[in-house]
Order: sequence, then C-alpha cells, then structure tokens
Amino acid sequence: MRPPALVALTIASLTAVVGCQDPAPSGQADADEATAGDTTDDSGSSSSEEGTSSSSDDGSSSSDSSDTGTDSGTDGSDSGADSSDTGPIGSPGCMGGAGLEEGEHTFMLAGYDRRYVLRLPQNYDPSQPWPLIFALHGNGGTTDYWDEIGGDRDIRTAFASEAIIVIPEAINNAWRDYNAPPETWPAGIELELEYFDTVLAELREALCIDDDNVFSMGFSGGGSFSGVLGCRREYIRAMAVGGSVIYFEADQCVSAPAAWITIGDLELTAGREEFRDFFRDLAG
Repeated sequence: MRPPALVALTIASLTAVVGCQDPAPSGQADADEATAGDTTDDSGSSSSEEGTSSSSDDGSSSSDSSDTGTDSGTDGSDSGADSSDTGPIGSPGCMGGAGLEEGEHTFMLAGYDRRYVLRLPQNYDPSQPWPLIFALHGNGGTTDYWDEIGGDRDIRTAFASEAIIVIPEAINNAWRDYNAPPETWPAGIELELEYFDTVLAELREALCIDDDNVFSMGFSGGGSFSGVLGCRREYIRAMAVGGSVIYFEADQCVSAPAAWITIGDLELTAGREEFRDFFRDLAG
C-alpha cells in the first residue's frame, strides 16, 4: 500500500478510535493524522477498544530506546471558552482571540531560536473550535517535510477543511541528536516538551482550538517524538506514528492516548515490537 493510501487509512482508523466527526459548531471535531514518508502498511494492523493499534515501522535509523528524563506533566490545556456537553471544548482564543497568520512563526526559548509553520483550514472560523494536528519531521528534516502540496506527504490537502496544522521544527533539526552524548538526550527531550507547551499555549490564546482534539503525527524521529508527546502530555488525544525508537520510560507517562503505529512489509524488528507493545500495554 502506497503512502497516500496509508494516509487515508490512518485518518480513518484514528477517527474511528476517538469517535470524531467533521468540525461543526454542535459536534465533536474530526481529526486525524497520517504517517507518510517511506513507510507502507500491511493492512493486517487493527485498533483495540482502548485505542492502541498494532506495530510500527518507520524507516528510520538509530539505536534502541533510551531514557528521556523527568516528567514535568505539563498539561497546556486549561478550561476553554466553550465547555458545553454537546460541542467541542474551545480554547480561550474562541472568545475574541487575536488570530495568527499562516506561515512561519519564530520565537526565542531557552536560548534557542525556534520556529514552526502554521496552516489554517480553508474555511477557518474563529468562533468554531478546530482540531489541531502537530506534524513532526524526521531527524535531519525541516518544516518543509510536511508543508508540501501534492505528493505522498500532502497533509495540507488532506486536512484542508478539517483541522489546524502545526509543523514544528526540532533543535538542530533532530528530535534526538545522535551526534551528541547520550547523557544529554534527556535534557533535550525536556527542551522540546517546553517548546510544544509554549507553541500550544500561544495557539490556544490566539486561535479557536478544540482542546479535546489535539493530535500528533510524525515520521522516523518525529514519529518517536510523537510517542513522547502522547506519553508525557495529557493534551494529546491520539497519535499516528511512523517510528520505532522509544524516547521515554513507562513511569514517565501521564496519559494513554489512542495510538496508530504503522507497519511495513519488512520483518518486524525488536524496536518496532517494543513500540507497539508499549502503547498496547499502556492502554490496558
């Protein structure tokens, strides 16, 4: 199965898992995610009732799992503007947020110049809560990886009227810097978590975000870091992963999101099995 078909399959599967519907003022907002890149799906993968699917393939290089440091447990999504039982829970930005322009946004954090790319739905309505998708590039990549129109990774077209897309960029373009000493990796994870918390806080104040439908997807190292977000941050409802390296420990997890781990047609390696089994066990 080629990546575009995998995109559609993953979206449909995660949508079924979390029970989302198309964005509408009176209903839960639809979303989700897809993993593209070089991964392919063997169609034998399925989702459990708890929302955790089968195993993973990412096409990424790298070593086995490693520790990521202490858990800050930051949530990043306090009470929103609209908390009715019949509709999405809206962020503060739903009540007259200043808005944000599409394109690149930059800021300084912990001594690093950081950036992300924002893509709004074509029919964005600032009074309606919208799902938000973090789309993470692989190690060595940039925001360009997911910011294409056309081709296998065209999530902008796939979600053109469905969700807000945020394309983050890692420090030195790597969610884990394998050129750095392993003892520095946990601190790097904490810096990236602070970055996501900061970006989400800005978006929630400026835009109308559906706090119940924040998702993460990624390929290779970005897939692995989506696992970090799903484990360490309660604001991630579900994730789609094309990665196989675990960047965290079970006792660090504060959440058990719905997880869709892609499978390729290659022999299942220990790393992929471990990633699959971790989220399967986490979901109970």
